[in-house]
Amino acid sequence: MSEQAAMMSDAAKGPAVEMSTSTSMVPTSPTKPKFDLTLYLVTSSSLLPPNCTLESHIEAAIKGGVTIVQLREKNLDTAPFIALGKRIHSITKKYGVPLLINDRVDVALAVGCEGAHIGWDDMDYNTARNLLGPTAIIGLSVSNVTQASLAASTTADYIGIGPIFPTRTKPDASAPLYPSGLRQILGLISSKRPELPSVAIGSINATNLQAVLYKSRPTEGLPLAGVAVVSAIISSTDPESAASGLLSLYKSPPLWASPPPSQSTAFNHFYLPLILDKVVTILRTIKEHKPLVHHITNAVVKNFSANVTLAVGGSPIMSDNLEEVADLAAIAPHSACLVNMGTSGPGERRLYLQAIRENNKAGKPVVFDPVGAGATGMRKETVRWVLDECGYVDVIKGNEGEIRTIAGEGIRMKGVDSDSAGGIDDLIKVVKGVAGRERNVVVTTGATDVLSDGVRTVLVNNGHPFQALVTGMGCALGSVICAALAVNKDDKLMSCLAAVLLYNVAAERAVKKDGSRGPGSFSAAFLDELYEIGEICARGEGGWLDGVKVEFM
Repeated sequence: MSEQAAMMSDAAKGPAVEMSTSTSMVPTSPTKPKFDLTLYLVTSSSLLPPNCTLESHIEAAIKGGVTIVQLREKNLDTAPFIALGKRIHSITKKYGVPLLINDRVDVALAVGCEGAHIGWDDMDYNTARNLLGPTAIIGLSVSNVTQASLAASTTADYIGIGPIFPTRTKPDASAPLYPSGLRQILGLISSKRPELPSVAIGSINATNLQAVLYKSRPTEGLPLAGVAVVSAIISSTDPESAASGLLSLYKSPPLWASPPPSQSTAFNHFYLPLILDKVVTILRTIKEHKPLVHHITNAVVKNFSANVTLAVGGSPIMSDNLEEVADLAAIAPHSACLVNMGTSGPGERRLYLQAIRENNKAGKPVVFDPVGAGATGMRKETVRWVLDECGYVDVIKGNEGEIRTIAGEGIRMKGVDSDSAGGIDDLIKVVKGVAGRERNVVVTTGATDVLSDGVRTVLVNNGHPFQALVTGMGCALGSVICAALAVNKDDKLMSCLAAVLLYNVAAERAVKKDGSRGPGSFSAAFLDELYEIGEICARGEGGWLDGVKVEFM
C-alpha cells in the first residue's frame, strides 16, 4: 500500500489520539461574512449617466462609502447577468464589500457572491436558504406589517423596508409607507425579533435621508441599520461624492434635531418656578435678538401677523417668492419659518416644499399651521403630503379639528372652524400620539390649549373668548411660536409654552384695559399688551405670570 493510501485508510478509521489534541487539525464551520447595512447601494443600469459603466460606478461608490451592494438588473438574461455579476464581484471583493443578487438565487450561486435579496413574489426564504447555505447573507423585502411579522419569524439576516416614498425605479412597488409607516414596522420588528437589522428603501436621497432616520426611529427598540439608495448614487455623475455625502448625512445628527424630551426640563408642578423663569428668559431673548420670522401665510392675516411679530420683538417678512426661500433661511442667525396653509392650492405646494427643505438644511425651525385640514379632500391631502414628503416640521399648531384630522380621525370641519369631538382626556391622547408619531411638538388651541412633545404634556387654561372673534388671532400665534423657537431650539416644548402663555395672558390683560369693549378695541389692546409683557420680560421680571393656569400631565 502506498504511503498516501495508508494515510487515507488511517483517516477513514478516525484520527489518532494525539491528533485530536492539535487545534490546527480541528475542522471549523464556515462563518457568515460580516456585513454593514449603513449605505446600501441597489443598482439599476438604466439609470446610469451617459458613457458610464456599472463597474466603474460601483467602484467609485464604494470608495465614497457604500458598505454593501445589491445587483438588481431586471432586464438581463441569465448568462449576461452571471457575467456581469462576476465582474462586479471581483470589484466588491477587492474592497471587502459584500455583493448580493436581487431575486435570482441561481445567479447568486453561479457568481459565488455573498448572498441574495428576495421579495415575496420570488423564491420562498426556506428554499433560498437551503440552496445558498447557512453562511449566505439573505435579506427579505417587507412592505407592510403582515410581511414584517412573517419575516421576523424566519432566520433572515436583515429586512429591506419600503418603499418609503413613491419610486420610479420599481413601477410595481407597493404603496409608499412614508416615515410614519416605517416607524410602525420598526416597532413591530422590535417586539418580534429585536436583533433583526433593517434598511429602508424607496426614493431616499440627500434631501430626505435625515428626516427618514429621525422620524422613523421607534420609541423603543432598534432604529434603522442603514438606508438603501438607487438613483441618488446610480444617476450621479460623481458617484464617489454622492456616496460620501449620503454617508456624512447618515452619520451626522440633523441640524434641526433637539435633545430627547427625557433630557429636557421636567414638566411638573414642582418645577413650575423654574419653568416660568425660562419663559421669561425666552421672551427677553426675543427682544434682544429680534429674530426674523418668514411668513408663508394667507392674505387675510398677513397684516395682523406682522404686527404681532413686531409687538413681541421679532422681525416679520411676508414673502411667497420661491427664489427668496433659501436666502431667508440662511440670512439671520436667529430665524424661523411659518408655513400656514390658509390659502392653499396646488400652486403653493412647491413653495411649501422648498421652504421646509431649505429651513431644514439651515437648521432653522419650521412651524406648520394646517388651516382647515379637515374641510376638504384637497386640504387633507396637502397636510399628508407636507408631513410625509416635505421634510421635518418642528411644531404643528392647529385647532382640535385640524389635529384630529392629522391623527387620522374622520373629522369634518366647517371651513377653518373646529368643534370639539370628545373630552379633554381623549384630546390629550390624540395630541400626544401625533407628537410622538411625528417626533415634534403639537400645539392644539381651544378653550384649553394642549401642548405635547409626545412625552411631556401641558395644558394652558388662560385666554379669553374674544380671541376667537378676531380674524387672524389663531394664525398669529404661529408667529410668536416661531419667534420663541428661533431663540430657543434646545427645548421646543418650552418655547411653545412661552409663546402660548404670552399670547393668552396678553389677551386676559387686554380685556381689562379701559376702552376694550369688543373685538375691535380688544385687538388693539392685545397688541399693546404683547409689547408691554415683552418689555417687562426685558427687565427680567415675571410678575405678569402670577395668574397662569397650567396643568402638567
